[in-house]
Amino acid sequence: MDEPSGSESTGMGPTPSGPSFVPWAPGPRDTPPIKPSPTPARPARSVAQRISRRANFISAGVILLVAIVVAAASFVAHFSDTHVGAPMRSKQLLPQISAQGDRIEFSTTEGSGQLILLRHTWVAYGQVPPTSGSYLRVEVELICDSGSVDYDPYNFQVFDQTGQLFETAVEGAGDAMLQTGTLHAGERVRGTVAFDMPRSEATLLMSDDSNQTVTALKVPD
Repeated sequence: MDEPSGSESTGMGPTPSGPSFVPWAPGPRDTPPIKPSPTPARPARSVAQRISRRANFISAGVILLVAIVVAAASFVAHFSDTHVGAPMRSKQLLPQISAQGDRIEFSTTEGSGQLILLRHTWVAYGQVPPTSGSYLRVEVELICDSGSVDYDPYNFQVFDQTGQLFETAVEGAGDAMLQTGTLHAGERVRGTVAFDMPRSEATLLMSDDSNQTVTALKVPD
């Protein structure tokens, strides 16, 4: 049976209509999560520049440290060159030195006596050649006036005009070297003591057994 003309068909026609055919849209819960965009990698050139700056900083620090060390070393060397140590001098307070004659009296804790300078010579030979070029040989006489006086070649020293001190050099004394012993009142002894030193005016020191200087005499050049 034919449908009347002019009427709209409620069925499916060439163009669908109605709520069942509204285009689908996702619901709020069906929205897919938004993924964060990946962070772009830093250009290799930027990293290289940072490494280069760090290397330059380290190099500058090393150069500065080396400069400080070199400056300190230069200062120490300059100070050492311009501040030469003074020659060794006797730390003891020297007794009064005889300026007249060749004889002087002295006292120790054990007794008293006299030191006499008999003669002195300069020689360039000995049991061992002198390292300074010469030996000063001094012949002395010791007299005990009271108590007792000990004597020993190592109780003698000399210092030159600059204050440098020289110890006894037994290898330069020869056969008449002063021996070791003790004098009592009225006794005397003679002997030679020698010193390895350059030729100059000198001062002869005599000490006791406790290494305290008890007297001194000038030795002319």
